[in-house]
Amino acid sequence: MRILVHAGVCLAVAGACAGSAAIAAPSPVVTAEMHGVPPDRAVQVLVAQSEIKSNINPSNIAVATGGGLLGGLMAASQNASRTKKAEALTEPVREALIDFDVDSLAQNTTRAAFAQVPWLQNATVAFSKDSSPVGKSGALDTIGASQVAFVEYSYDFSVDFAELRVVAKVEFADKAMPAAATKPEGRVNRKNLAYAQAITTIVSLPVPTDDKATNVSLWSADGASLARAALTTAFAKMEQLLPRTLALTTEDIAAMAAKTNKKGNVGGFAGRTQESPGTGETLLWGPGFVWYRDRP
Repeated sequence: MRILVHAGVCLAVAGACAGSAAIAAPSPVVTAEMHGVPPDRAVQVLVAQSEIKSNINPSNIAVATGGGLLGGLMAASQNASRTKKAEALTEPVREALIDFDVDSLAQNTTRAAFAQVPWLQNATVAFSKDSSPVGKSGALDTIGASQVAFVEYSYDFSVDFAELRVVAKVEFADKAMPAAATKPEGRVNRKNLAYAQAITTIVSLPVPTDDKATNVSLWSADGASLARAALTTAFAKMEQLLPRTLALTTEDIAAMAAKTNKKGNVGGFAGRTQESPGTGETLLWGPGFVWYRDRP
């Protein structure tokens, strides 16, 4: 079973985005000054979906036809067709996972991870299934904290159904209206966030095939035992990497991205090798963490 972990971090802190100071962007690191500011930060866990989804290869018709309205409509139609087929393929796994409580797993993961972060240990943790900008904006008004740390989870299969993936987006949004915002939901626009980070954990089938239907049957076999194990493992890695991601400094990122670190490529992710102990595990910086293991 292959497992990957990717935490996306903007290279701006390492100097790659130098000169872009005029473009508003959230901080990709939580500075020491931000730890206690504000003192009443709360946490909201978000899981909008109720069942596992599938991914598709987006249509390139628009590109091939030079774009325009016709090309865009054709691409949208093809994407809709691909999505419909992928969702149909996923149905056996969805049925087998009907009693698997991802909502609770996401909440427990977040609480356990944040318990390891001293300046987040006492934060109130709420839950919602509304991850829309309007929903997040409403949370800022009702939770009763001057800043909310949103931890938004999603989970799906890769295009070929060889891998199961979980994504966690961590965003700090202030309750106070930013000067440039004209609507309340402008508070959760990326450019107005105080902090933003993402982590992706990917678990592969032990022996994936080139046939989508075969891979789906492997995931759904024995009551979806492999899918259940993959989700459990993916969230367990989230629990480990959330505190580590929140602890990153600009110096950490610069050191991990240094050219003195050997290039590596695992599971389609490329980056600089950080650790390779020879036990079937590799840790890369992509930028962002990429953790790979070639067996359960």
